[in-house]
Amino acid sequence: MISRTKSPPAPPAPRETPDARRSFRQSIVAMHRTIFKQNQARINRSVFGYTPQFQRYEREYAAGISKFERVATLEELDLALDHAQIVYVGDYHTLAQSQRAFLRVLRRLPEERPVVVALEFAEGRFQDILDAYMAGRIAERAFLRGINYDKHWVFGGWKNFKELLDLARERNYYVLAIDSVGRGPAGVSLQRRDTYAAKRIAQALQTHPAHLVAVLIGELHIAPSHLPAAVDRELKLEGFKVPRLILYQNCHELYFQLAEQGLEHEIEVLRLSDERYCLMNTPPIVCQQSFLNWLDVDTEPAQLEAPEANFKEFARLIASFFDLPIERGLKEVEIVTVADLSFLSRLQRRGDFSAADIKSIKKQILSSQSYYIPRAKTVYLGNLSVNHAAEEATHFIRHVVADLSEPRLLVDAFYHRCIEEALGFMGSKLINHKRKRASVEALQREARSRTASPAERHVARLVLRHLSMETGKKVHGISEVYGCDVDAFNAVTHILGYRLGDRLYYGLVSGQIRKAEVHNLFLDPMEEEGAALATYLYLLGRTAKVKVPERM
Repeated sequence: MISRTKSPPAPPAPRETPDARRSFRQSIVAMHRTIFKQNQARINRSVFGYTPQFQRYEREYAAGISKFERVATLEELDLALDHAQIVYVGDYHTLAQSQRAFLRVLRRLPEERPVVVALEFAEGRFQDILDAYMAGRIAERAFLRGINYDKHWVFGGWKNFKELLDLARERNYYVLAIDSVGRGPAGVSLQRRDTYAAKRIAQALQTHPAHLVAVLIGELHIAPSHLPAAVDRELKLEGFKVPRLILYQNCHELYFQLAEQGLEHEIEVLRLSDERYCLMNTPPIVCQQSFLNWLDVDTEPAQLEAPEANFKEFARLIASFFDLPIERGLKEVEIVTVADLSFLSRLQRRGDFSAADIKSIKKQILSSQSYYIPRAKTVYLGNLSVNHAAEEATHFIRHVVADLSEPRLLVDAFYHRCIEEALGFMGSKLINHKRKRASVEALQREARSRTASPAERHVARLVLRHLSMETGKKVHGISEVYGCDVDAFNAVTHILGYRLGDRLYYGLVSGQIRKAEVHNLFLDPMEEEGAALATYLYLLGRTAKVKVPERM
C-alpha cells in the first residue's frame, strides 16, 4: 500500500449550489454554441455549390429536427425496428462514429432477420462488382478499384465500411449500392440522387418483401420530404405501402436542448415522432471538426491554418472557463503538425535538445501522439482531432500558469504525470464530453487477451495493480509500476490520469467539485517531495462518489 508523505490540501469548499451548477452548465453550452457557429461558418464557406437550392434542401432537413417529443431508450428503438420494413439512417460522412452507430444498429437486430443493407458509398452502376466482392470472387483491392472508390467516396473511412460489409457477409445480408453521379446545381443534384436511390430501394422492397431494408445515406437525404418521400412515390406506383423508421444522428439543436438541461451525458436516444428517432452519440462540434479535419488533410499544406486556430480557440475557452491568464503564452507558442516536420530541424539547431531528446520526439511522432514541448514552447498535434487539440491546449495552459519543472524522484514523476494527464483529459471533455477512458472491464480483457501484444498486456496488468492498490488492498510488487520502462511508464500514467480526469469532469458537472478547486489545481506546481502523490490521493478521495455514466 502507499501512504501520504505530505499532508493533503486544505479541506474542500462546500458543494456548488444549484444556481452555480446551472451557471456551469450554461457556460458549457455557451462555449459549444460559440464553437458550433464558428465551425458552421467555415464549413459553409468551404462547401462548393452552396447554392440557394442546396440551402432550401438543407432548411427542409433542419425544419424536422428542431424539437423532440421525449427521451427514449435503445429497447424502444429495437421495438420500432421490429415493426419497420425500411429504416433510413443519416450519415455524417467524415465522422467514423456515424458509420459505427449504423453498424451497432445492425448488430442489435436478431441474427435470423433477413436484411438488405443499402449504402450510398457505392454507385448503383457497380452493383455487379459489389456482388462479386460480397461473394468472395474478387479481392478487396480489385473491388475498391472497380467501384472507383477513391474518386467517388472522397471522405475515406473504408475501414468502417469494411466492417459493415464483413457483418453483412457473416449474416448473409444483401448489400445494395444506391448512389449515382449527380449533375447540375447542388440542390438539384441531391434531388436527382434521391430519385435514383428511391428506385433502387423500391425495387429491393419488391424483390425482398420479407426483408428489412436498412439505408445508410447522407443526413440531409433522410428528411421525410427527401428520400423517404421519393421512395413512397415509387411504391405508390406499384400499390405498396410499408412501415418506415427514420433515424437521425446528433442533431445539433436537440443536443443543445439536452445540454441546457444537463442531460447530454446520459441520453442516447430521443423520440421525435412515431417514426422518427435521433441517436445522440457525438457532440455536434466534434461532427463538424471531423469535416474540417477532412478539409484540412484534403487541401494543400499551405492552407493548413485550421489546427493552430482550433488549438488557440480551445486554449482560450478552457482558460477562460477556469479564469486562468494565458494570452502572453499564446503569443509565444508555436503549433506544428505532421504536415510539416521541419520543426525537428529547428529543435536540433537550438543546441539544448540532445540526440536522445530528438529520438524520443521522433518516436512520439511515429506513434501519432500529440504533446506540448515546454522548452521549445511548441505544441505538436499528431492528429487533427478535437480531442488532441483540446487536450494539448489544456497541457499548454497548465505549463503557462504553473511554470512546471521536472520532478527528480521516480514516485513524484509518476504522480506528476498522472495529474497532468488527468487535467488534459478533463479539459478535452469540456469540448467533447463523449470522450471515453479505459474501463476496468476493458483493462481486464486486455490483460488476458491473446490478440493484444505482450507490452499491452503488461501495461493493463500494471494499471489493474495500481487500481487495486487505490481501493486499499495490499499489492505486492508495486515498485514494478513505478520502475517500468519508459513506454510502459507513459502508458500507465496515461490510463490512470484519464480515469481521474473523467471523474474530475463529472465532479464539475455534478457540483461535487468546484471550478475554483480546479483553478487552484492548475496553479499548483507540486514542487515539494511527495506533493504529487498527496494531491493524487486527495483527488481520488474528492471524486470517490462521483458517478461516471456508462455507455453503449
